[in-house]
Amino acid sequence: MNLKFFFKLSSGLSFSFIALLIVSGWGLSAGYIPSEAEAFSSILYLRKMGGIGQAIRSLHFYLSSGLIVSGFFFLITFYLLGYTKSFAKEWYLSLIIYFMIIGSCFTGYILPMDQNAYWGTQVRLGIVETIPIVGTFIADILRGGSSFGSETLSRFFTIHGSIIPLFLTIILMLLIQSNWALIRPIIENSKVIVGSTISIGIIYIFTFYQHAPLELPANPIDAEYIPRPEWYFLWLFEFGKYVEWAPWIRSALLPIGGILFLFSIPNLKTQTQKLRLQIAGAWCSIWIILTGLTLYADQKLPEKLEYEKAMIIQAEENYQNLCYDCHGITGSGDGPQTLSFDLETPDFTSTDYGENTNTKKMIKAIRLGKGKDMPGFKKKLTQYQTESMVDYIQLTFLQK
Repeated sequence: MNLKFFFKLSSGLSFSFIALLIVSGWGLSAGYIPSEAEAFSSILYLRKMGGIGQAIRSLHFYLSSGLIVSGFFFLITFYLLGYTKSFAKEWYLSLIIYFMIIGSCFTGYILPMDQNAYWGTQVRLGIVETIPIVGTFIADILRGGSSFGSETLSRFFTIHGSIIPLFLTIILMLLIQSNWALIRPIIENSKVIVGSTISIGIIYIFTFYQHAPLELPANPIDAEYIPRPEWYFLWLFEFGKYVEWAPWIRSALLPIGGILFLFSIPNLKTQTQKLRLQIAGAWCSIWIILTGLTLYADQKLPEKLEYEKAMIIQAEENYQNLCYDCHGITGSGDGPQTLSFDLETPDFTSTDYGENTNTKKMIKAIRLGKGKDMPGFKKKLTQYQTESMVDYIQLTFLQK
């Protein structure tokens, strides 16, 4: 195993991923609105429009996971090669950068404001509150008060999109300045350049086949929803199950102990490569086991549906509850209410209806009603639910 090559490749990938994440983040921030009412809509707009906006969001999402992986391998190979004592300053700066990356993932998690983002953030802030003495104070600062609201989104967005990228750039400059002789061979290595380019290309192509996930919009009263963190935090989620009797172990003791250990590595007595390999192997094994246990337990949970699929299922249920009595099971306008009261109900399946209506007209009719027989459902259906109802009717009944 050529550890030096993996060290150079992982560092080259990490630099590339950071640069692309900052640039793609700037692009996404141009159309993002950090408010409870508009955050989900701004993300959904990118998803529905497709094209470059959707590609940038998906690329930003998957690059963050790629950066977690490349940064992890960079630190592991840095340690295994025994560079930590000779390049202690670079080790410290690299750790700070990696922790800032984790912080960026933490703060960016909430921004889509879908179900998983909202409830997952509530769980995370709840964990922060278990930190002894200062936990509640820190959580209130992040939330902007004692309860979740638009102030929470605004603060997380500012930290994620401005504060962390600014300090990350400064520390990267310090890292480059501190030892250009160590970094120059990395960025000038042709194999590293080719490997980084191929990796980025694979991620970019992947985004066209697997878009960044998006669930239903956040519903603060749906307390039965079970959120799940990103895959790289699953081990910590699983660990928390074994220390429920003392949650401060997960929120304070483990992170602080881990950080102190990592920063003390350059000051430890000289270790053989065999011992370093055993320590790194033990840590990786613990991570894999805890993550695997969580993934195994998750198999028993209900499937988390993507926005479009979930909304169509919900739209079908809403159609049965609100529209069936008049429009009928087949959408031909022969529901029991129509037949009983001689109502004027359009036939969705007719060619004439399909040629003389459009999405905008259908949304208006459902929201505000139409004529004397069609009530409006503005108070019963959200804008998203109304749009999905129209999608369902068009896909199921309309003939163009």
